Amino acid sequence: MASYNYNFSAEDAAKLCELARIKNNPQHRPYVCLWVTNGVVCNLHFQASEFPDHLRSAHGVVGADKASLTCCWVNCFTEMPKESVMRHINEKHLEWRYTCPTCNEQFTRTYTMQNHIARKHSGN
Repeated sequence: MASYNYNFSAEDAAKLCELARIKNNPQHRPYVCLWVTNGVVCNLHFQASEFPDHLRSAHGVVGADKASLTCCWVNCFTEMPKESVMRHINEKHLEWRYTCPTCNEQFTRTYTMQNHIARKHSGN
């Protein structure tokens, strides 16, 4: 037998909408840092906006943008310029995906999704 919450308020509805927005936006979801320093996995929780500062202060990811850097995420070791490390982590390790609201196709970058929408769904 189903039961209903007849005391469901506008505030409750707003909170549910906020939780849905967080779940569907990779920039607002919580993540765990799996960067390895001296053989120890970090395991600190963070939001996307906090992560660049965390990499600099906790893991010493500093220097010129063109400087070569090895990704120290668990089992990665990919070489790249320092300026690419955040995009690499977002796309490969945190698996950020932006979903087209029309057809549910997924993209690793917002501008790619926006270009897709303009090309494929501009007449909708």
